[in-house]
Amino acid sequence: MTHRILILAALVSLALPAAARATSGADYLAGRQTTSGGFSEPHGSASVSLTEWAVMGLRAAGRHPARMHRPGGHGPAAFLSSRAAGWHTSFALERGILAAVAMGKDPHRFGGRDLVRGLRKQIHDNGRIGKYANSTYWGVLALKAAGSRIPTRSMTYIKHRQSGSGGFPYAASTAPDSNDTAAAVMALRAGGASCGGRVLGHAYSYLHGLQRSDDGYALGPSDGSDSQSTSWVIQARIRCGLSNTGALGYLAARKRSDGSYNYSPGNHQTPAWVTSQVLPAVNGKAYPIR
Repeated sequence: MTHRILILAALVSLALPAAARATSGADYLAGRQTTSGGFSEPHGSASVSLTEWAVMGLRAAGRHPARMHRPGGHGPAAFLSSRAAGWHTSFALERGILAAVAMGKDPHRFGGRDLVRGLRKQIHDNGRIGKYANSTYWGVLALKAAGSRIPTRSMTYIKHRQSGSGGFPYAASTAPDSNDTAAAVMALRAGGASCGGRVLGHAYSYLHGLQRSDDGYALGPSDGSDSQSTSWVIQARIRCGLSNTGALGYLAARKRSDGSYNYSPGNHQTPAWVTSQVLPAVNGKAYPIR
């Protein structure tokens, strides 16, 4: 009897429409791929930045994004490599490196370019990478992903960006926020900073102050919780083995029947982007994704 029930359940599952079975965030995101190989928001066109976040999210979810394509279409590596010649800013190079690594590609030879060499040229004498504190956080994560040496002066630069509250800002002239603090924490851990040290302890205290009564995390002190901020903080906490039970519950409550995630309760803006950045957290991963 049990054997017959299992067979019947399997047949029912196969008979269901694909949309009914596609309940995971990775399945939703796979459905956002276009024949160009790039990924798009609903009713939008494929974009480079969304494609980069998407392949990292898919890799975190256990998929092999480099193999993914629509029937008769291209894969994301082809889409991104065809645009690599135009990547000149630190942010473009960083995202490109992270995406290439997530797809199992060599960022030293991607789209006819050495992306790592290009990024290293943007390391300043004081350790800053690119123009901003934020581009330094992501620069360190990109170098880590590529297996390239992280400059000690960049680690020092990041530590000196910490505010009195414990948070880290986007740039020297801006206030700290959860997203940039989480990125800084991940960068510091990538460079070997100790979980028991004062800098990370202070940063985690700052992030704890942004957790709301629904267990989600907010961008800043005057904001409500949102899925992307919650994902960033979860990932930062993963890097030091901290528990995220409540925050993961918040994200689970934001998941829709099609597998995508709401930005916040009742707000379904940019679902592909939000889902891309939530997938690492719900799969127990943190940047850099390899």
